Amino acid sequence: MKFFFEDRVSIRRNYSSFGISIHDNISYQAHWHPEFELAYVEAGSLWVGINNNRQKLAAGDLAISVSGDIHFYDSTDLDSRIILLIFKPEFFGLAADWPDTRQFAASFFKKHEVHDQIRTALYSLLDENQNKHDYYELFIRAKVIELCAALLRFLPSYPGVKEHKNSVSNLELLQEVLMYIENNFSEEITLEMLSKRFKVDPFNLSKAFNSVTGKNLRTYINTLRVAKAQSLIQTTNQPIINIAFECGFNSIRSFNRAYKRLTGQSPSATRSEVSQKQQK
Repeated sequence: MKFFFEDRVSIRRNYSSFGISIHDNISYQAHWHPEFELAYVEAGSLWVGINNNRQKLAAGDLAISVSGDIHFYDSTDLDSRIILLIFKPEFFGLAADWPDTRQFAASFFKKHEVHDQIRTALYSLLDENQNKHDYYELFIRAKVIELCAALLRFLPSYPGVKEHKNSVSNLELLQEVLMYIENNFSEEITLEMLSKRFKVDPFNLSKAFNSVTGKNLRTYINTLRVAKAQSLIQTTNQPIINIAFECGFNSIRSFNRAYKRLTGQSPSATRSEVSQKQQK
């Protein structure tokens, strides 16, 4: 299984104002960004969460995250293949918060709701980006506009700007909380500390956090820590105990337990795999 940091690197490596790629068994922590994101399930199934809604999508289904939506992907114990498209609407002459004057009726669309013209535009984008045909940049620009038009024409939508609300106050609060955790996950973070920092009732914060991320606070933070630790084990020669403390664990025992639960193997087994690959 791939975790947050590994997938973030692979997605962002070839991404500036536009990116489209295929991902097998993606598991990506709850996050948000201003770009438009579309996930099309090509095969298998996976869980997708967008704001306060979480659904299991199957082959042919589609998920859309507009600017500011908090979303995650979870293929735990499932097999899936998705096409992931991310782009900045303003790069293609659209409003930065496109669709700025309309709101899609939902974030998830089942196979029978996804028109063939949407699929055709999506696969054309994938082909142009992968094969780099002559003048592919111009074709990509044209196909993004075509895809946007097809989404508005064939998916149910209505006039108005999307409003984000939840039991705490609004989505902006959880965006700030997630950003703070991502920047400080190696430090001690508790629900009580977050509730004081963001001036919100801890019960409401916990409820909203679980609803939007699909995980409780401790699991979310440990997943970030383990993902970072996994990356360091695979790419550096630092002692594992040093990595554990650097990533925020207060004991090697708690690190080993969390690492094995989330990756299915011990930290030392990961290091051994890396060594074996380097020797070949």
